[in-house]
Amino acid sequence: MSRTVIVTPFGLPKQLAAACKLNNIDGYVVPVGDFSAVVQQSSSTEEGNRAASAISKLAGKHEVLLLTRADEHIDAGHYRNGKREADVPAGLALNNLPEIVEKVLLESVEPENAEGAINVTAMSRYEASAATMTPERAALARTALLWMVVALVGFIGIVLGALVALNINPIAWAGVVVASLIFGFSLYRINALLARRS
Repeated sequence: MSRTVIVTPFGLPKQLAAACKLNNIDGYVVPVGDFSAVVQQSSSTEEGNRAASAISKLAGKHEVLLLTRADEHIDAGHYRNGKREADVPAGLALNNLPEIVEKVLLESVEPENAEGAINVTAMSRYEASAATMTPERAALARTALLWMVVALVGFIGIVLGALVALNINPIAWAGVVVASLIFGFSLYRINALLARRS
């Protein structure tokens, strides 16, 4: 068994935990000073390398530090954009990090007992999605939802109006036309909102 600690540039542990959940990276997220770390207990150092590679892709241009302890050996390296860029002397890396990193790496503190730790496995995908949502994205989602309700009302109006209009009622046909316009405009607005998001 090996213990892996991946120190990331993410400042908010909850957002890192959410990103890990949405990318199927298990473990605990532990606050590390101004940053956050992912702590994993795994059966091989390769699992830690895969996790560091995936997290470094999430970090964009910033690098992450992988620390892996297997038996008495500690391996350290920087990852950026999914690739290991450089090996780092483990002692030097640990000297420049808060004490909690060394404690969880050496298993003198279990990650679940660290202050502010978040169990990624216990987080639901819904909670993870909500944690990654910025205020702008939340406003966009609310607006899109509102237009979806308007589209649904327009569609119901089309169906009901068409049923009544089958009796050759000109007022019902006018209702179908109005409902169709509402339905079409709401679909246009939903499409415009979703296009702006991407």
